[in-house]
Amino acid sequence: MKTKKSILWLLGLMLCVTPMFTACSDDDDDNKKENPSQKESAKYDDLSVFQNAICRIDSLGHLERYNVGEALYEAEPQHLYVGVDDIEEAARWFRNWIAPDVTLDNNNADLTAQLTDTLGRAQGIIYFKAGTGQTVAEVTYSPETQLKYIDRITFLLNSAWPFNSSGNQWHKGDIKKFHITGKAGNSLDDDDQTLNFVLIREGRNGVKPMWCAITNNTYRNLRFDGWTDFERIQSSSYCPSYATACTISDILCSDWSFFMLKFKEAGEGELNWGSSYWIDHYENSQPQMMVYDRKSISGNSWDGSNERFLLKIDWLNDGERTLTVTNSGTWSITGSGPDNLFDGTCTEIWDSRDYALGTSEVSGKDCWWFEFQADGPLKPKSYTLWTTNMSGEDWIYYARIPAIWSLYGKKNSRSKWVQLDYRDRQELPHKNYASRSFDISNPQEYQFFRFEVYAHWGSLNGSDSPMQLGQLVLNE
Repeated sequence: MKTKKSILWLLGLMLCVTPMFTACSDDDDDNKKENPSQKESAKYDDLSVFQNAICRIDSLGHLERYNVGEALYEAEPQHLYVGVDDIEEAARWFRNWIAPDVTLDNNNADLTAQLTDTLGRAQGIIYFKAGTGQTVAEVTYSPETQLKYIDRITFLLNSAWPFNSSGNQWHKGDIKKFHITGKAGNSLDDDDQTLNFVLIREGRNGVKPMWCAITNNTYRNLRFDGWTDFERIQSSSYCPSYATACTISDILCSDWSFFMLKFKEAGEGELNWGSSYWIDHYENSQPQMMVYDRKSISGNSWDGSNERFLLKIDWLNDGERTLTVTNSGTWSITGSGPDNLFDGTCTEIWDSRDYALGTSEVSGKDCWWFEFQADGPLKPKSYTLWTTNMSGEDWIYYARIPAIWSLYGKKNSRSKWVQLDYRDRQELPHKNYASRSFDISNPQEYQFFRFEVYAHWGSLNGSDSPMQLGQLVLNE
């Protein structure tokens, strides 16, 4: 009797222990938009999914940047163009922009998506219609569809792109070190704040290059601790949205063995599991991408331990230099330092609140300051400052804008600082997320830079409002 019970017990144990596949299989492709943890009844805000796939919009509803597409003509700033090789590639782009609960109606090569919110209420219709000649397809929408900053999207043949470049500096599989800035960096362990990223998609016509990295360290039991750290990453531009997650899945699955080797070569976290396991976390009913070390998984259950994150960078232009903050005055606000000026968005800002003015060892003036360096020598002909509006009130916003500042540069760490530009009471635009560029009179090659702000309009007018800035970009 004991022998029979032992045999039955062993059989039961064998049935429970089921091997899991570790690469992109047919099941991965079928389940790309259906994670094992995803409930079949999950509903999405379909309009938000599509909107967020195309462009990044801040909490106040202002446009930060387009994730995909390029406005080729100044007279049509919201008419975006994307270069593709054929109608199949255009359709793949479109499908990844659509929420997984939407059933696409097919009419030959044309697709129609009827959008609804989480309660099932109609939000309008988006159309994908095949084109002719050099126009592969066009995406338009019905009048009641409340999309922002998008008039239409045209897929052009790559060969017909009017401003074809001579070639990319970076190529698929290249490895490059990036420093994670802002809240995303603050939520990572020190070892993960600088990671080797793998280029998985080259930049081309209307499509920015995409770099990905997997964190080394594991973050145990975050699911049961309220996801505090992950939410800080998810709110940043480093965490892929649902559409970007699907795009990354498509790219990696197209050459899985190659990318497994490249991520291993990068020496950070490795691609150990198939793509269908990546889309797992939900924020407002929209899954975000992350990567797990699934040693503790049995079947479809997970104990919440050994978690890793997959981060991406897709706001750099091909061959663009990366800028990293190397030194600054003492900062007491977590996540509000000058490294936010280089994270590709105006969401996280450089904020002078609780930051004491210090006397500059370069100019001798009291100032807010920081130093940064490029990943190689560059010759900036101008620089662009992006202002930011935290309150929505122009007079408060205006008071926070830098009014007097200097930009310095030097060729190497042993050189003396050279003043590249000085502005006294320069009136920056004070509209939401406006920008203005300033010429550098004598462009030279430098790798190290220093930015000093001596006063903002609030301090000049007797106000104690903080100085704020959204982005700083060097233009070669």
